[in-house]
Amino acid sequence: MYKIVGADGKVYGPVDLEQLRQWAAQGRVNPQTRVQAEGAAEWQAAAEIPEVQAALAAAGFGAPPSVPQPSSPPAPATGQASGLAITSFVLGLLSLLCLGLLTGLPAIICGHIAHARARRLPAQYGGAGLAIAGFVLGYVGLVLSLVVLPAMLLPALARAQGQAQSASCQNNLKQIGLAFKIWATDNNDQFPFNVSTNSGGTLELCAPGPDGYDRNAALHFMVLSNELSTPRVLVCPSDSGKSFALNFLNLQAANVTYLLRTGPGVNETNPATVLAVCPIHGKVLLTDGGVQQRPRGRPLAP
Repeated sequence: MYKIVGADGKVYGPVDLEQLRQWAAQGRVNPQTRVQAEGAAEWQAAAEIPEVQAALAAAGFGAPPSVPQPSSPPAPATGQASGLAITSFVLGLLSLLCLGLLTGLPAIICGHIAHARARRLPAQYGGAGLAIAGFVLGYVGLVLSLVVLPAMLLPALARAQGQAQSASCQNNLKQIGLAFKIWATDNNDQFPFNVSTNSGGTLELCAPGPDGYDRNAALHFMVLSNELSTPRVLVCPSDSGKSFALNFLNLQAANVTYLLRTGPGVNETNPATVLAVCPIHGKVLLTDGGVQQRPRGRPLAP
């Protein structure tokens, strides 16, 4: 049997549990209502008396609170370490495919850090295998970018450089041909080697060699100092055995690449006659100023 203190402060009862349940359904009793069990000296909240709490639950005040069960320990946090290992693997793969140094070094650094963590704290960090794969791919990518790719690119770069030097050589020959034509315009349409030294030419200095080219080419080019912009045009860019003259007064055979033909038949009257040849590229300057490419295998003799 039980007594309760109502909301109006008055004591009701004694009543049994069934009556308490009915009062709870009517809203007259709740878990905070003061209740005194028969024979008890103290008043308690209804929720503190197990049988009364059960009656309240039956009336819809909620089930008795369950005893909390111990939760299982959280799983080890491996996301960060595994993420670092995955990052290393992805960067290493990119370095192998296309990016080389740009992603190879980060792949190596991230891979070693992730692998060290996995070895030191295996229960907390994972991804050791991915870390190893990442820094190995990073090393391979570095080797490819520093050794293999340059070896593959060097021939292409050499071809590009050769083409640029060939174009520059052709431009040199055109400037030489233009200089001869300008000089001839002021000298009765004759090239310097067909004009006497008394008239400013180099006729007496001609020294044709057995190959058909003059041995004193530097002397013939020297009188064209006013027509040529610089003595640099007399050296082919691909000729490592010749050096540029500082000026025309110091011009010597060591400063001339191009082979020059001299003789009375070498003039503008015969426009298809060979005037000069580049022994490096096989380019031929004609007396009309045109430049042609000599077929491969054809001798340089005119």
